[in-house]
Amino acid sequence: MSAPSSNLLKNVKRILVIRYRFIGDTILTVPFLRNLRHACPNAVIDVLVGPQSGSVLEHCPYVNELIEFDTTRFHKYDSGKGKVKNFWHYAFMLRKRKYDCVFVLKRSLSSAFLSWFTGAPLRIGYATEGRRFLLTHSVKWRKDVHEVESLFDILEAAGAQVSSRELEAWISQDESQRVEQLVPELKDSGMKILIHAAAAHPDKMYPAENWLKILKELNEKFSATFYFSGAERDIQLNNELIAASGVRGVNAAGRLSLRESMALYSRMQLAVCVDSGPAHLSASVGTPTIAIFGPTDPNRWRPYGAKHQAVFDKSIACAACAGKKELTKHDCLVLLNPNRVIDAAVSVFSATSS
Repeated sequence: MSAPSSNLLKNVKRILVIRYRFIGDTILTVPFLRNLRHACPNAVIDVLVGPQSGSVLEHCPYVNELIEFDTTRFHKYDSGKGKVKNFWHYAFMLRKRKYDCVFVLKRSLSSAFLSWFTGAPLRIGYATEGRRFLLTHSVKWRKDVHEVESLFDILEAAGAQVSSRELEAWISQDESQRVEQLVPELKDSGMKILIHAAAAHPDKMYPAENWLKILKELNEKFSATFYFSGAERDIQLNNELIAASGVRGVNAAGRLSLRESMALYSRMQLAVCVDSGPAHLSASVGTPTIAIFGPTDPNRWRPYGAKHQAVFDKSIACAACAGKKELTKHDCLVLLNPNRVIDAAVSVFSATSS
């Protein structure tokens, strides 16, 4: 069905938003949620989220409840720690809540089926994977726009107006105090630069020798302290980069929760990251962010906002090749000149600090 001209949300009282799995996907939902709340100021708005990634929406004033969706241990970067619950547990639980409307922001067949099983009279989502019959209003998925803009297509299909587009995140005073205890170097004066060199997928990793050039050059320009984030498995990589570059580095990998990492990012004056969830989190807390792109499409997944920048080389033939699963060596990253990253970092910092 095409997008309606009338406001379908006029009498809606209970809304479910389905958006489980992955950090970047989840934080990029915030502009959608803010505009949805503006359209439905008195409605209950619940969001179905991943057990780890969902924490990035904590303290969000546009949401009534975050419901953890934990059915598998396959997604090792977003799995819960308790007993796994199956799909039917959530299907029956959500049905009891009697939602009037479900927004399906995922593109899978299973998520559309889950929305259908809730019994909600309005079910709005993308027309992907042959799932139109499960939705009351389906929307064409545009791959040529940013993910945030694509989500607005679903909201506008319900007749709601989009009045603001910026990212947001909310860091509590307790979280700020806790990260200062865990990373006491934050109390020191001087410029602070975030480095997130690790990627969950090896195809997104930028060569170590290029990182060393970036670190040395930025250190000469800014004489900064570099804060390296990541999971426990990234400790060695960060230590190697700090030792080989000779910069003043603080390795926070494996020491912080996701919420504490966001609090750390909010204290930085600049962030340089690979294409990753932390790049989106850094942008969401307002830190000028550079993200290094190779196989993924920067037009769709760049850090969202005017003061952030994606660095890539579109002249390399294999750039943005994520759909070509047979490729394993990504020249778009191997051949990406680190001077592009350095120049972008200096430009973004200069533009936002003046």
